[in-house]
Amino acid sequence: MLFGERCSLCGGRLDSHRVCTECGLDNNKSEKHYHVNRSSCDGQPLTHVHGSRYYSGNTGGSPQTQARAAQSGGTAGQTEARRSVPGQAVEREGRRKKKERTYNTYIEEEKRRRKSRVGKAVVFVVVIILLVSVVPPILSQFLSGSGQEAPFFEDYDYDYTYEDYEYDPYAYVTRELSADGETYSEQLAQGNYIVGTHIPEGTYIVEGDGESFFSLTVEDKENSIYMYESVDEETVKVEDVRLYAGAEVSVSGEGYLRFSADNAQTGQMSSQPNPLTESVRIGAEETMTAGGDFPAGVYDVKAVSGYGSPDITIYDTDGTELTTVYLWISDSSDTENVYRNMILPQGAVIANMDEALELELIPSETIASEDYLSYYTYD
Repeated sequence: MLFGERCSLCGGRLDSHRVCTECGLDNNKSEKHYHVNRSSCDGQPLTHVHGSRYYSGNTGGSPQTQARAAQSGGTAGQTEARRSVPGQAVEREGRRKKKERTYNTYIEEEKRRRKSRVGKAVVFVVVIILLVSVVPPILSQFLSGSGQEAPFFEDYDYDYTYEDYEYDPYAYVTRELSADGETYSEQLAQGNYIVGTHIPEGTYIVEGDGESFFSLTVEDKENSIYMYESVDEETVKVEDVRLYAGAEVSVSGEGYLRFSADNAQTGQMSSQPNPLTESVRIGAEETMTAGGDFPAGVYDVKAVSGYGSPDITIYDTDGTELTTVYLWISDSSDTENVYRNMILPQGAVIANMDEALELELIPSETIASEDYLSYYTYD
């Protein structure tokens, strides 16, 4: 027997079977009974405290040995009562006043998260209830403009009544046309016409032939008149077309529109001859620029051969695109083969993308002004 050996746990004496007589630890166990890098403390926080244990079971010896162990245990108990080591971490199980519980970090964290989620859900529900109960009455009172509560979304069956709206193009006119004047009647094919230059000021009746389709546009910047009318089989005549000097009239379609007035101010017309005298040819799939490839000015755009829809893009002096005009011309029509008085200011681009269309720009007979860009801009 190795009486000099002590318990590896508490330092107590060992019996003949190498079992501690004080704490009951079997000191016969070797490293093969333990798992490397494994501990019962795995998963516990670093600050957890071990509970003390003592050996009270069978030591595995003979009955005589167990009796001696029990006797020794009694003696050891008396010895332990006399020995008191300051800071001793091991206490007897019988003296513990409360049982330690296992602390699991993951479980505790999950509990805190659940509590947090429940709290947020409760707050959200309370906020929704407050919004539903408080906001609608306040908003309803605000919209009604009175101190009394108005029903909020009480009835979803709204009966909307729309009155027939009739556009008045002359709502902002401040000057009346003279009732006196000359009787005037003229047929105009597609093109642009300036009132006071190409046709006199007056109140007109515009008539079609009852078969062809025409579009009539009047734009008067000075008097804030903007009007668009379709003349066709159903609408053969448009009455009360008030044309003030300086207004721009555009006609498109095959055939002629007749303009008739009883108060035409023929004596107030003024015009100037076109300074341009040379025509310009534009071939199929060709693009040309006014002021670069040919002089800017006022031209009649004529279809020499073929048909198509050339587009003309107008630019401001800083290069900003103002508008794009799309023409339809054909050499097979007496009226659609020419678009009259097309104003092409500096930088205007005419693109003829039709492979079978050849164009000719012919200087118009009379013009209103050489300030070509003003036709497309507003003061």
